Amino acid sequence: MQAVGGALSSDSEGGSSAAVDVSIAGLSFQVVVIAVFIGLTCEYVWRYRKGQRITPRTTPLSKGFKIFSWFMTISIILILIRCCYRIDELSEGYAGDLIHNEGLFIALEGVMILVAAYTLIIAHPGPVFADLDEDKVGREMTMVSDPEK
Repeated sequence: MQAVGGALSSDSEGGSSAAVDVSIAGLSFQVVVIAVFIGLTCEYVWRYRKGQRITPRTTPLSKGFKIFSWFMTISIILILIRCCYRIDELSEGYAGDLIHNEGLFIALEGVMILVAAYTLIIAHPGPVFADLDEDKVGREMTMVSDPEK
């Protein structure tokens, strides 16, 4: 939806309020999806820890997975900050103060995405998941989802 809003804006040379509304709708949808993802992830972590107390696993989470998880958390929060800023920026349309503040734009748009990308470069998931045995992962996932097994 954001791309459609951008295309409509470029066709109207920035004079279309419908284009801004479409862009805001796309960004708002992205914020809602990220918030749902954060909520589901928190629920998973809570259930995992609860399961650990009931039935301790013989294999703890690896250090690499923990590092990846923290860096992924940082990345998601930075992207969420960026999206919220863009919604606020576009809420005033193309004539608003925020859209003309270059320093704020660089900090809350460019830097947020740059740091988010670098966090996942530093803690890339490939090395974390490369050595996992598929059968072992399947058994552990079954145990996490149903502690009775």
